[in-house]
Amino acid sequence: MTRKLMLVAVAALMAGAVGCRHKCCHLNEPGNRPQPFLPNPPRNSILLPPAGVPTSPAPSVQPPGGSSNFPPPEIGTPPGPKSGGPETLFPEPLPGNPSARPGSSVPSGILGAPVKPQTTEPSKTAATGQMKVKDGLFAGRKPTLDGFDALRSSGFRSVVYLHTSGADLSAIKDMASSRGLAFHAIETTPETLATASATFNRVTGDRLNRPTYVFGEDDLRAGAMWYLYFRTVDVLGDDVARLRARPLGLSDQGDEGRAFALAIQRVLETK
Repeated sequence: MTRKLMLVAVAALMAGAVGCRHKCCHLNEPGNRPQPFLPNPPRNSILLPPAGVPTSPAPSVQPPGGSSNFPPPEIGTPPGPKSGGPETLFPEPLPGNPSARPGSSVPSGILGAPVKPQTTEPSKTAATGQMKVKDGLFAGRKPTLDGFDALRSSGFRSVVYLHTSGADLSAIKDMASSRGLAFHAIETTPETLATASATFNRVTGDRLNRPTYVFGEDDLRAGAMWYLYFRTVDVLGDDVARLRARPLGLSDQGDEGRAFALAIQRVLETK
């Protein structure tokens, strides 16, 4: 009996040393134990959102300051590389100079072409500083020698000189007569204003004398004469006549100006 027990124990020890080859014993080994299921990773790089998560974009929220009223930015296709070698860069053209860059044009309305220097001579009549009063009648300052040449070149037929008492007329008369201009000298003072005004209206009213250039020894004399002309010949009112005669020299400032103003009043009272 003891011998059988010893044999059984020896057999059990040998079986334990060799190991059990049964399937149930292999499952208990660490490498053969069952593992939890792991899904295979996706083959592309796009990951789908989990179930239950909304895929529509969130609604846009307007900022509290309101719309900026700016148009949306234009997103275009970026220009591709140019062929044919490196690009030649030209400087930006100056305004009004379309030749600064080949093939470019300056839009109209920014700046015009460069101003060219004036090559023609100014009008010779500008030498006397004349002002047109009406058809055939012009007024201005006392002309110089070149001024008389300009009057002749402009086609004037006569000149009227409103001078002071005792003025020397020989030099001015010679300059006018030598250029074919009819010369009319009228003494114009506060004392002779009535007679001077009648003579002035007669000379300037003669169509054969026109175009006529009228000038005075000073602006005050010419302004008083033109004022009376506007009142007596053109039959203008006081305000309009003064408005037109003031640029021609009419003034009531100073002793002589006040003397002419009183003389004008006396002439108009007799009309």
